[in-house]
Amino acid sequence: MIADHLARALVTAMLTLVESVESGRDAERIALNTMEEIAYLLGQMNRDERQEFRDLLERLAAAEPQHADFIHSLPGALGLGGES
Repeated sequence: MIADHLARALVTAMLTLVESVESGRDAERIALNTMEEIAYLLGQMNRDERQEFRDLLERLAAAEPQHADFIHSLPGALGLGGES
């Protein structure tokens, strides 16, 4: 399913960006701007799309337990949490 691939790509991108920020390199500003842009773009989803996205992330977290905590934190970090 294409949505599963998109969610996986997003998680990969977010992990890379977070690690870049944590490393303290000059890329910090670029990484933060990129994360803000991702949050803005995903913020355009409607309520049903946001729920579908959270469901996809839940499946991805189950498939990738080594990153489950990070994956579970994404909706809140992206401003998409709180809705059921």
